[in-house]
Amino acid sequence: MSMNVILTGASPDSINHNSVMRNYVYDGFVSLLSKEQVTNVPLQSCAKSILNQPADFVLVFGSCMPDSCEYGAIKHACAQTGAKLIFWLHDDPYEQDFNFKILDIADIVFSNDKWASKFYYHDNTFHLPMAASKNAHFVEITNKWDHDLFFCGVAFENRVSLLRDLKKFLSSKNCNISGAEWPADLSFCKNERINNLELPNFIANSKFTLNVGRHLSLGNDRFKLDPSTPGPRTFEAAMAGSVQLYYVESLEIEEYYKPDNEILLFDNAKQLEQLFEEYVDDPEKLISIARNAQERTLNDHQYKNRCAVIIEKFLALN
Repeated sequence: MSMNVILTGASPDSINHNSVMRNYVYDGFVSLLSKEQVTNVPLQSCAKSILNQPADFVLVFGSCMPDSCEYGAIKHACAQTGAKLIFWLHDDPYEQDFNFKILDIADIVFSNDKWASKFYYHDNTFHLPMAASKNAHFVEITNKWDHDLFFCGVAFENRVSLLRDLKKFLSSKNCNISGAEWPADLSFCKNERINNLELPNFIANSKFTLNVGRHLSLGNDRFKLDPSTPGPRTFEAAMAGSVQLYYVESLEIEEYYKPDNEILLFDNAKQLEQLFEEYVDDPEKLISIARNAQERTLNDHQYKNRCAVIIEKFLALN
C-alpha cells in the first residue's frame, strides 16, 4: 500500500505516562505498511517532521487534557502539505470535557469509548477501542502458576470498596494485589508498582487476573458519562494468557470476549467468590478459557486491527 503516516503523541512525552502505548500503535502500522512508511515522533517535533517528510495523514494518539497540549503548528503543517489530521484519544470519558481542543482542527476523531463517542460534535467521529501488542504482551500459556489471583493498579475508591467486600475471602487465598495507595486494612494488598515490561509475566503466572475499571474523572463534568468500553488492560491480560475475572459495568464487554468461554464476568463480591471456587482447582478449564481469550485477541484485538480501521476511514474520507 502506497501511504506514509506520521504518528505522534497528543501530549508531550515528558509528561505522558502512557507514551509506550504509542509504540504499540507504531508496530501496528508497520505490520500493515513498512518501517519506511511510518514515522513515530514526539509532539514537540511533529510539525517539523510533517514539513520535512510529508505524509498522507498524521495520527495524534493519547490524551489532550494537559495545558501544554497545543496543535496549531501541526494543523498548519498539515494544511501546507495536504496531510489529513486524525486524533485517537484514549482517556474518554474521563477527559471528555477537553475534546474542544481538537474539534475544529481534526479531519477524523477516534474515541476509545463507544458511549463517549456519541457525544462529540464532529461529523467524522468513530469508536476505536484500545488493543494489545503481541510483541509486548504475548506470553505462552502455562499451568505452573505462582498465584491464584493477580491485580495491579491504583486503589481507586470503587476498587477499595470491592476488595473490602472480598477481604475475608481473599485473605486466605494466594493473591498478588499490587499498585499504589492501598489502605492498611487490606493487608493482602501491596503498595508496590510493577514495571510495564514485567507485567505480562505476572499476569500469565496467575490463574486469575482481576479486572476492575477506574472511577476517576478528570474532565467529565459536562455529560457525566459512564465508561462503556473495556480499557487496554483487558486486551493485554487476554494476550498474556490469563483468565480474567471481569467486573461488569457495561455489557459491551461481550462484543470483545464471550462470557464463560473467553472471560468470566461478575458484578458483585459473591459472584466472584463463586467463580473463583468453581475454576481455581480445574486447570483444564482455566487453560481452555485463557487459550480462547488469547486466540481471540490475536485474531481481533491487536493494534494492527485498530490501525487497519484508521486506514479504512482515512481512505473513505478521501
